[in-house]
Amino acid sequence: MTGTSNRSVERAFKIVDELAENGAGGVSDLAGRLDMPVSTVHNYLQTLVSTGYVAVEEKEYSTTTRFLEVGHQQRHRLEIFKVVSDELQDIAAETGEHVTLMIEENDQCVIVAVQEGPDAVNLFAYPGARMPLHAAAPGKAILAHMPDDRVQEIIDRQGLIEMTNRTITDSDVLFEQLEQIREQGYAIDEGERIAGMVCISAPVLDKNDHIRGAICVCGPQSRIDEGRREEIADIVKRSANVTQVNLDYV
Repeated sequence: MTGTSNRSVERAFKIVDELAENGAGGVSDLAGRLDMPVSTVHNYLQTLVSTGYVAVEEKEYSTTTRFLEVGHQQRHRLEIFKVVSDELQDIAAETGEHVTLMIEENDQCVIVAVQEGPDAVNLFAYPGARMPLHAAAPGKAILAHMPDDRVQEIIDRQGLIEMTNRTITDSDVLFEQLEQIREQGYAIDEGERIAGMVCISAPVLDKNDHIRGAICVCGPQSRIDEGRREEIADIVKRSANVTQVNLDYV
């Protein structure tokens, strides 16, 4: 692909990202938000409309549910998603809390499935939401089962962004914690991504010990206190193990 073609793709997705993150807009409005010529934005929008990924109504452009269709199709191709649904429901019922399945994709932690128990706090989590690996329990559970050199490459590319005042931003501290996670079989995030929330996550490995994802339970610190953490850790480890066994038969 030529440099011009590369730039064209980048510009198209820049427009899509802007619409997705900051909402609909007219051509001039979007051109100002993106610091791009009006004519350029107009041409890209017309192409995106013709492909069905952007819609226009009363001269306002917005992304369409075509992206939802693509994401839904991709999610159902994931072997781990095919085998984890019942486990997430059981964990949510047993703990009453917010339960997610996450995977690593392009150096980020991505939510694949969400299940809310009767007491779950609304975290505005949804399939496709992304977050830094180092700042979330499932991300750390995943990193702990990657080779150290790959973890370092991710740190070099993504940095260690501070999400709260409890986020790990020192790579030496992170590597020490990853070693502890491998030893104990689960990861804990104590307000490292969302202040006041505690998340406990166990990795899902396949029969070759390759990391496939992580199952996570999140709840308010007031409910997931010291006495309850071991209980939840045992639950997520058990479910991760069941999911691992099921993966062998997909």
